[in-house]
Formats: sequence, structure tokens, C-alpha cells
Amino acid sequence: MVQSGNVANPTASRLLLVKLSSLGDVVHALPLLQALRAGLAPDAVIAWAVAKPFAPLLENNPHLSWTHVLPSKRAADVWKFGQELRSHGYETAFDAQGLFVSGAVTALSGAARRVGFDGNREGNALFMTDAVVPSGERFHVVQRLLGFCDTLDIPRPARIEPQTYLTTTDVSALLAPLAGGDAPVVGCVIGASVANKSWTIERWQLCLRLMGEAGCRPVLLGAASDATSGDALAASGALNLVGKTSLPELASVLAKCAVVIGPDSGATHLAVAVGTPVVGLYGVTDPAKTGVLWGSGPAMVLDYAETDAPPATRRARHPTLTDALARIPAQAVADAALRLIR
Repeated sequence: MVQSGNVANPTASRLLLVKLSSLGDVVHALPLLQALRAGLAPDAVIAWAVAKPFAPLLENNPHLSWTHVLPSKRAADVWKFGQELRSHGYETAFDAQGLFVSGAVTALSGAARRVGFDGNREGNALFMTDAVVPSGERFHVVQRLLGFCDTLDIPRPARIEPQTYLTTTDVSALLAPLAGGDAPVVGCVIGASVANKSWTIERWQLCLRLMGEAGCRPVLLGAASDATSGDALAASGALNLVGKTSLPELASVLAKCAVVIGPDSGATHLAVAVGTPVVGLYGVTDPAKTGVLWGSGPAMVLDYAETDAPPATRRARHPTLTDALARIPAQAVADAALRLIR
């Protein structure tokens, strides 16, 4: 547990951080947790309320006192979960999600001070006592989350440290089929939660061939929902781990890669979090807000849709350009990846 001589607001001696989901959102909140631990009193309790699928990402986190795991978002489970939280006597709760369910969880915790964003999504502000953290400006979500530090007069970190505790799972058996000895391993995150954020199969196929010709060993990564694409791309000779890793295994595989290529997805941001160099593929989301240039490792953003789809106007679920990512050439991606490796 990191200790600090900076004793902040005494009402934060028992603090609850509410960030229920999704993978990328939880990853983006990890620097906030680290900053809170560094800025609060050494004996402060810091807990995290998280949805069950993403709880493994917080196991063994040295900055957490403990986690509370929400089994589902059904009303009965949320109510019961709130009673569990209330029994811990939290004085301050940070709703770092900003939605209805997270707001309800924050309110049910019983914390006297409930801090949230100044934007009112799904009526979230109704659950807060202090809806004050800026959310409307065009800056990265990690910096937006670090705005919670300001409400306790805690300094924001000068540098985002890699989350090394995530990289301790033994993945030697998963990577054993890789041939090529010491040749660089290239992680390829082939899917995203929104289909329009994914690169095309045809582009991936060409990129995999180019990486292979350059002496690299590609590994396909993604969720179970990407399994069909993974099977199609595995024919290129890449190791297919799509849908075959737990979250701790995924983090450790990403940490073993010389570089990771991926779209705006949770797995890509997990690679950033563990300090791996990343090539981010963008076109339907704003890289200023959710890009890969936020971690400690080197990273590059490739965006070939800026002229026709200005980043500040983009909406992932209603994209201006349905072919935005398809505009990114495979050669440009391979070149960027090789540049980061070298």
C-alpha cells in the first residue's frame, strides 16, 4: 500500500469508488485509484464497487482496501448491494460512472458526501450531493476521472504509472504454441464493443501477413463475441487466443507483447495500462477523449477519417462514417507497429 504524508479532507477516511463497468471504463479509473491512495492518509479505507464480470481486474490491487462485487443490475440485487455498502460506514462516495444504476448504488451506500460529474446523464445528478466534476470539456477520460482528486485537494499524478500488479499471471502455457524464439510478439485486438470501432477482416489479414514477413509473431486477442473473426484470421498463422483468456490472463499476455494493435476497446486500453506500446486505430471515436496516449508506454494514434469526420463531432454508436476504420491502410499500421518495436 502506498503511503503519503499528505493528509487530505478528513471526510475521505472511508471512501467508496463506484465504477461498475465496462472493461475500458474500469481500466481508465485505475490511475484515479492510485492517486487517491497516494494522496489520502496512510490508514484511509478505499473500496471499489464493481460489476461481477470486471472484478478480476481489481484482484490484488495494492491501492485497494477491498472490493464490493455487484452480482447483477437487477433491482433486487442493487438494493441488497446497497445494504452491504451501507454497513461499512463510508463517508465519501465517488460516482465515477455517472449513470442511473451507479448513482443509485452511490446513494444506497449511505455516504453523506456523494460526488459525481456535472453532466446529468440518466438523472444521475439527483443521487449526488456534489455534482461538480467537469465532464463536458474535450479532454481525455483519464484526466476527467482525475478531476475527482480536485474535490479532495489531492494532487493529480505527474505521470501515470503502469499497473504492474495486473501482469503477474503465468501465461506461458497460453503462449507456448508461438514459434520463433525471441521474435517480437504483436498483440492484435480484433474487436470492440461497438462493431463500427473494429478494423475490417481484410485489413487485419494483410497486416498480419506484413507483420509475419517482418519477423514478428502475431497473437489474436478479443472477447468471445469476436470468436468467428478470430477463427477466420487464425488461418494466417497467428496464434488465436480470442475468447480464451480471463482478464488477468489477458493483461499478462498484453504485457508480454512488444507492441499491441487495436481499436478503441477495453483490451487496447488494458495494454496501455500495463505499459505496453500501442498503435490505436480510430475513426468513429474521438482520440482526444478515449485515445491511447494516456499511459506510460509509447503510443501512436492512426486516424484516417479526420477530414470527413472531425473527432469532436463523433459518436461511436451513430458514426458519421461507417467506413472510418476501413480507411486505415494495413501498411500504415504495420509500419507504426514496427516503429514502436524498434
